[in-house]
Amino acid sequence: MKRRLAAMVVLVSLVTLVAPARAAFENLMTSPRARAMGDASVAVDDATFAATLNPAQLARLATDGEVGVSYVQPYSLDFHRLYYLGAALRLPGEAGSLGLGFRQYGVEYQNVDLQTESTLTVAYGLPLYADVHSRINLGVGLNLYRLEFGETVSGLDPGSDLTTGLDVGFAATLHDRTHMGVLVHNVNAPKIGRDEEELPRRLQAGLAYEPYAGVLTVFELENVHGEDPQWHAGMEFDVLEGLVLRAGLITRPNKLTAGFGYRFGEAALSYGFSTGGGVLESTHQFGLSWAWGGE
Repeated sequence: MKRRLAAMVVLVSLVTLVAPARAAFENLMTSPRARAMGDASVAVDDATFAATLNPAQLARLATDGEVGVSYVQPYSLDFHRLYYLGAALRLPGEAGSLGLGFRQYGVEYQNVDLQTESTLTVAYGLPLYADVHSRINLGVGLNLYRLEFGETVSGLDPGSDLTTGLDVGFAATLHDRTHMGVLVHNVNAPKIGRDEEELPRRLQAGLAYEPYAGVLTVFELENVHGEDPQWHAGMEFDVLEGLVLRAGLITRPNKLTAGFGYRFGEAALSYGFSTGGGVLESTHQFGLSWAWGGE
């Protein structure tokens, strides 16, 4: 058993060499829709995931409420996985909307949890300005991070730690066709652990254009503090009633993405795919959501 655990640690180390350098609580995409469109997320409505993608989008919630889940094994490696549960609820009148998101990423081998990252996000989106041509929204999200490590091969328990981070988002719409979004993630520069590892700070700015109903294109710039900028681009178009196709691309590393969404009544199924960007395998992500009330 100990030899197998040691081999697992070596395998995880090799993966981190061929993949981008990984810090705790890095930006693993939670939304299948965003993944299918090149991970572009801050300028696009995605209510179930808005608490973590851009809380300002909560203020544009078109229904009374929505809940959803997603699941993914990054790079199709079965020793780690990401779960997400999210919800959005519209408040009465012009009071905005509340959002909730729970994200858990874990590395596991033979029923032994080597590392678990849990994030609980409580968010609020508020409309700041609206007229017949434009809207401007503000959003804030409070993240509670918990990092846990499993017992080592030698029997040492590394323990766990907690910290909090603050997100601030903006969203604007012009003539119901042009959408803009900005997210500042971990604006308070949170740190975790005895060595005070700084959690990733991230700035994202995106632009989405909808020339007519059923067609959407989106471009986004992502800049993680201390790293090179990354570009995201994607598109979405209706092909049949209830069926939407999506495609996109990502730079640094270069990846191609695709997927679909299918709505049946108040429920919706989403699938997102992205290539590995090198020697790693592709990633497949699935999500299911349910909305009620509203449009």
